[in-house]
Amino acid sequence: MIVDRIEVYLDQGTEPVAVLKEPPYRWKLDTRNLPDGEHTLRVVTHFRGGGQEIRVIPFTVNNYPDVLVLGVDEGGEVAGEVELRMHVGEPELPVETPRFNPLWYAVAAVVVLGGIWSYFALSPAAERIAEEVAPPAQEAQAHGGGQEAAAPAGVDPALMEKGKAIYEANCAACHQANGQGMPPAFPALAGNPNLQDAQMILDIVKNGRGAMPAVGANFSEEELIAVATYIRNSFGNSFGPVE
Repeated sequence: MIVDRIEVYLDQGTEPVAVLKEPPYRWKLDTRNLPDGEHTLRVVTHFRGGGQEIRVIPFTVNNYPDVLVLGVDEGGEVAGEVELRMHVGEPELPVETPRFNPLWYAVAAVVVLGGIWSYFALSPAAERIAEEVAPPAQEAQAHGGGQEAAAPAGVDPALMEKGKAIYEANCAACHQANGQGMPPAFPALAGNPNLQDAQMILDIVKNGRGAMPAVGANFSEEELIAVATYIRNSFGNSFGPVE
């Protein structure tokens, strides 16, 4: 049968969002203009002579990361004034829900650190241990002391230095100078296996994603590669050059 036209409807719309009259019958749907959630695409093909075929295609849009709401549980009871906290995560780096009151962590840290300090400050054995484990001054100097480790094989040291400067100026405020981030809002880069995907890093730095703005929108290609190289090969990561 000869096709007269193809009409495309979205959700409960009564007017078609596209009318295709000539092959090839192609149309682009920009899901960024749709809210996240369930949607329906209805394709109506009209044939010459009056016949038609209708196809309904349900689909789900998920362009944006989930918003984590803390302070109220689903189905829970509340009273008085309730403080709510919202966190937005990145798709590649899932949001982790805190399970304990942050105050407990602070108390535990004080207790543990206090115990460690007391041991090293008051125990006579601590001095002997320090003498045994501390490397000679010459050995420490030979290994670079407190300086950063050398760039992995195949990675340009000059490019690493340039990337470090860009990172410290544009990224460290959220992801921290040591790459530990501030989860769940700002995920850690240290030891992150997702950084193996160099193209993902370039895309997110340039275009942004979720809570992260497009900090590299005005970067040159060399600057994008430099900061991606630094991220992929710092903080304990060793994923090699960006190719």
